[in-house]
Amino acid sequence: MKLLFTLSFAFLLYSSIFSQTKISGKITDETNQPLPGANIYIKDTYDGVSSEADGSFSFTTDEEGEFVLVVSFVGYQSYSEYLTLDKKEKYLEIKLKEESTELGAVVISAGSFESSDENKAVILKPLDILTTGADADIYSTLETLPGTQQIGETDGLFVRGGSASETKTLIDEMTVQNPFYGSVPDIPSRGRFSPMLFKGTVFSTGGYSAQYGQALSSVLVLKTQDLPDKTRSAINIMPLGLGGSHTQLWEKSSFAFEGGYYNLAPYFEIQKQRPDWDKAPESFEGSANFRFKTSKTGMLKAFTSFSTGALSLYFPNLDSLPKKDFYHQKSTNFFINTNYRDIFWDDWTLFAGYSLGVDNIDNEINNNLANTEDLFHTGKVTITKNVLSNTFLTFGGEFQNLDHTNSFNDLEGNINETYLAGYLEADVFFTNDFAGRIGVRTEHSKQLDKTNFAPRMSFAYRLGVYDQLNFAYGKFYQTPDPDFLFFSKNFEFENADHYIFNYQYIGTDRTFRIEAYYKNYNNLAKGSVMTYPYFNLPDVPFGSDGKGYAKGIDIFWRDKETFEYVDYWISYSYLDTKREFKIIQHLHRRRFLLRTHFQ
Repeated sequence: MKLLFTLSFAFLLYSSIFSQTKISGKITDETNQPLPGANIYIKDTYDGVSSEADGSFSFTTDEEGEFVLVVSFVGYQSYSEYLTLDKKEKYLEIKLKEESTELGAVVISAGSFESSDENKAVILKPLDILTTGADADIYSTLETLPGTQQIGETDGLFVRGGSASETKTLIDEMTVQNPFYGSVPDIPSRGRFSPMLFKGTVFSTGGYSAQYGQALSSVLVLKTQDLPDKTRSAINIMPLGLGGSHTQLWEKSSFAFEGGYYNLAPYFEIQKQRPDWDKAPESFEGSANFRFKTSKTGMLKAFTSFSTGALSLYFPNLDSLPKKDFYHQKSTNFFINTNYRDIFWDDWTLFAGYSLGVDNIDNEINNNLANTEDLFHTGKVTITKNVLSNTFLTFGGEFQNLDHTNSFNDLEGNINETYLAGYLEADVFFTNDFAGRIGVRTEHSKQLDKTNFAPRMSFAYRLGVYDQLNFAYGKFYQTPDPDFLFFSKNFEFENADHYIFNYQYIGTDRTFRIEAYYKNYNNLAKGSVMTYPYFNLPDVPFGSDGKGYAKGIDIFWRDKETFEYVDYWISYSYLDTKREFKIIQHLHRRRFLLRTHFQ
């Protein structure tokens, strides 16, 4: 009996061994250097192995017939080959090609500053927004970069001679109609969103991607956090108010909420203010976000925020000093942003998003009531496909709908604008040192009843490990301010041509960048927009015959090496700009823009 069992076991072992196919070989790079740790496996099976220190591998499989062998290794292009598994030994020598789009390849970066924890080759880090004396305000931090200007006590980012309306903010690819709190004359307003919500920032001062539009000068792209690392709660108690937050983490999802009440009256009692406040700013804010990991590569995000605030103060009456004007404001904002991103069929990346913004600002000026209401919808779909080993194709479309109402006492005007856009763009990595991005965007405005066509291109050439040259050109369009459309429909798309050339060095502890640019404006909106308090304006006919230019040089230097425990940066801008727009009837240098800007 024992002998029979032994013979049976030996027979089964013999049958198993000789019914298998042995696959062995060696994995190397293009210079014949071994690649240890490469993954080698039979697709759609559990059979596979990792390569040894010398690049060799060996495994067996019970499968028979036609199968695909796959080899993958970080930083290299995946390799696949059809094999006939017929119980005969296979020996393979496989060379993997370096993936040119991995970290270390040239990065297309003309006209942009990036802040990220994910990409190491960036100029700023998210923590910089909290540590630059900007009071944790994203926009105040960006004003320390070259190419931006702080225009007195005015809200918004003014970039390279452009107006604040020429810069657009996007959260997870979705345009935000009003990223600031309610604006008060001569008092700057902060951004609505906490920098702690975001894992990365891309601030483009020109020449940006065809994926973005409705911005003559600049775009600010904010990327929200994914799943948090742990569950946490916090309570904030301070002289100016109190707040709290909680983040709950599960295996594949998270939910977080926070809220706060703030009143600046105690601070104003201690620190006397220049403005003559009647009621110090008081606000209530709340937000919530939900994250759900739908698959290994998929993520669903939803974010909502609500804020309401009130203030009042007195301004000098310039027509009758020392008489004062009374100003009271109450503002309410509601915002929703939802988006989904995933990878399908190995290399198709899908992004789909929708956002809604509601803004209501009630102003009272000496018993006159001025109200602004905005209802803004936007949706976007983007698809990215790796069409060749060195080319990524991106295409998609978006819509925006703005319902804008302005009123002054019994006078009221309403504009409903629908904006549609489509875009196509290719990122081509010709070599590890030379890359290009070529794209086109087309846009249509219902109010203007016009369509445009905007080519964009950008090229980058790497000189060494840390430095590279960049060039960009693009045509950029924007619809006129909605307030113009209350009075006339005789407008074209405003447009600007951008030409940008830069050199940058981004080392481990030092960064240097110098960028020259030229921006040519055409079809700028002109006309006397009679809104409070600007009633006594020159009578300028409405039309799109405005023009202008902006040219200059921006320099940025950051150093973390020279002085121990010291990290500093210096920015310098030279700007020469003239504009003929709004009520300005001839090319005129904008006096509030400094020709030389040094920080």
